[in-house]
Amino acid sequence: MSDEVLIIGGGFAGLAAGVALAKAGRRVRLLEQKPYLGGRARSFYHAPTGSVVDNGQHIFMGCYHSTLEFLETIGTLDRVRFQPRLTVHFADRESGLTSLEFPSLSAPWHLIAGVLKSNSFTLSEKLQVLRLGRALCTADSGNPPRDFERLTVDSWMARLGQSERLRRNFWGLLCIAALNEDPSIAAASLFEPVLRLALFQSPADSRIGLASSGLSECYTEAAAAYIRSRQGTVEFERNVTGLILSAAPGNPRLDPSALDSAENGAIDVHQPLACRGVQLSDGTVIEAAAVLSAVPCFQLTRLLPESLLRSASFFAGLALMRPTPIISLNLWFNREVTDLEFVGLRGTTIQWLFNRGKILNSGEHYVSLVISGAHNYIQHDKEDLLRLALAELRELFPAAREAKLEHSLVIKERFATFSPSIEAAVARPSASTPIRGLYLAGDWTRTGLPATIESAVKSGYTAAAEILQAG
Repeated sequence: MSDEVLIIGGGFAGLAAGVALAKAGRRVRLLEQKPYLGGRARSFYHAPTGSVVDNGQHIFMGCYHSTLEFLETIGTLDRVRFQPRLTVHFADRESGLTSLEFPSLSAPWHLIAGVLKSNSFTLSEKLQVLRLGRALCTADSGNPPRDFERLTVDSWMARLGQSERLRRNFWGLLCIAALNEDPSIAAASLFEPVLRLALFQSPADSRIGLASSGLSECYTEAAAAYIRSRQGTVEFERNVTGLILSAAPGNPRLDPSALDSAENGAIDVHQPLACRGVQLSDGTVIEAAAVLSAVPCFQLTRLLPESLLRSASFFAGLALMRPTPIISLNLWFNREVTDLEFVGLRGTTIQWLFNRGKILNSGEHYVSLVISGAHNYIQHDKEDLLRLALAELRELFPAAREAKLEHSLVIKERFATFSPSIEAAVARPSASTPIRGLYLAGDWTRTGLPATIESAVKSGYTAAAEILQAG
């Protein structure tokens, strides 16, 4: 059997794991089903406009320590441009444009001064935000309240004295951006670390970063080149359809032929198992010393035998992982609709606007509008979504009323992330599995963070460390 590590999936998680393993001297063979890398976080060329389009808007933050280490390792950290300090603008029908800006002070004074100075909150709301900040700063994150894992974001915020209006117009916007789910569904246990890391630590951690090029250019080719430079391979259009499981060494009681059958239906999940490779759609079998699955949870279920999914408690949580969609509406106008790089939208279906022309410094009048947690809109046709987006955009931005829409592209990511419900948050699996030689990575695994770029990269690093420790 080959001593190389086989990685399934070439998104952030798989590439981060591959880079970490290659850096440590292990040979990596990465298999990607698509003809391109990046998975759910990639960019592509849009022929009608000549623009580089991300398949969904992603942000970086200063607290993304694993991601920054990954980009530095592959030499592309300079392709992410960070704010000097956290600055977020908001737009709504009542107040127009407002902002929250953290000054260059040490924590928690940057938060206190920024909130008090902001025109985005009433005096009462400012006191509520500071009350929540004080609660987070004094709470023991390692010893949360007994019922904390049973709280949604909305119920937790209410418990901390945050008004319904503040929850809707501020905390809800942050929650749906970070967790891709409505605060009434999302688990508080996954939002708490976001707030603690992004708002209540150092000012440098609070900063937002945006890719100054297409997202793929930030990491995919550089990571692949890094792996190849260390005797690894990155292969495209390699469709893995199943894992090759057998009796673990030293366990003669289990008949390996039962596992190699087409149905794999005779697996006794109470016996030790080992993963010795994968099978491709063309029948090819690839053996390896270790296999790391870095595919989304919805894909992993298709690689595992049904008997494992039914009976093995470790994998039972996969049934609780439900998808949450994101809709991105990319609009090209004949003139500028805002000079801001990004804006949070209050009281509208569209939650965030990103000025892609300005972010990419392309000179285009090109914006991307985002609907996260888009369960109620994913079935709408693109024309209806465009009408809705344009109406809201023109209501909040006067310049948009005179702008002519020249091109549009609506992207629906139906399986963008897992829904971070209370049940799913508890059920997330670890990097090591009960099957010897099989490891997991992905933003949906047990990283302590919601499904973000940082969660994906952190999961890849964790899985790589587990593989290296196993030898």
